[in-house]
Order: sequence, then structure tokens, then C-alpha cells
Amino acid sequence: MPDIWRFLVCILASFLLFVAVVRWVTRGRVAKPGRWSMLAVAIIVVPVGMLLARYSHLFIPTLPGMVYYGVPALITFCLPPLWFRMSRREIAQFIPLAILIGPAIHVVFSLFLGWHDYMPFPFYIPSLAEMARQVFR
Repeated sequence: MPDIWRFLVCILASFLLFVAVVRWVTRGRVAKPGRWSMLAVAIIVVPVGMLLARYSHLFIPTLPGMVYYGVPALITFCLPPLWFRMSRREIAQFIPLAILIGPAIHVVFSLFLGWHDYMPFPFYIPSLAEMARQVFR
């Protein structure tokens, strides 16, 4: 699969997982976040954040990594709590789950699809196919 399609699949998976996390965190509310409000925040956080992280260093090569990774991270951690006026309890649930979205997607894509380019990990996660080839040699 071409890299651009894999990137779009990663965006879609991140988008759906992000929406699921926000829905789960705000599940105890009487007035849940609205559909359009959720869509707006999810678009800003996920596709915009991932595009910034992936391509901003190409367009502005002098930017330090802290900027093109830090800005999307700040948007992810700050925008939903502010936009949805999350309580402290909701924020305490949201932040750890938001941190885990990326690594969880990386592990799933690595294991099941053999895609190892979503996030840089200091260790290699083999796919199930790679592990099966090792077992059945």
C-alpha cells in the first residue's frame, strides 16, 4: 500500500479512537458533546496535528522537533478539555488515554499489518506474520 494511503488509514484510526476516548470520558454528562462540536475538535486535533507532525519539518526545516511534535501534542492535551469544559475528573481520564492512543495504534498496526512507521519506538515490534515465519521455519 502506498505511504499516503497508510497515512490516511492511520489518520482515520486515530480520528475514530480520539472520538471514542472523548465520548468515553464525557459519558457521565447529562449534555454530551454535540456531533458538530466533536467533529470540529477531532479534525483540528487529529488530521491537522498529524499533518503538522509529519510534514512541517519539510516545509520549515529550521523548526526544532519540539515545535512540530510539541504543538500537536499541546493541541491534543489542551483543546478538548477547554472546548468541552471538562471537569478535573474528565481531564484526569482524558490525558492518559490521549497519550496512549498513538502507541496503541502503532502496536496494533505493527502486529496485524506489519506497518512499523506510525511512531518511532526504541524497539522493534514484529508483526504476527513475522513471528509465524520464525516459528514455522
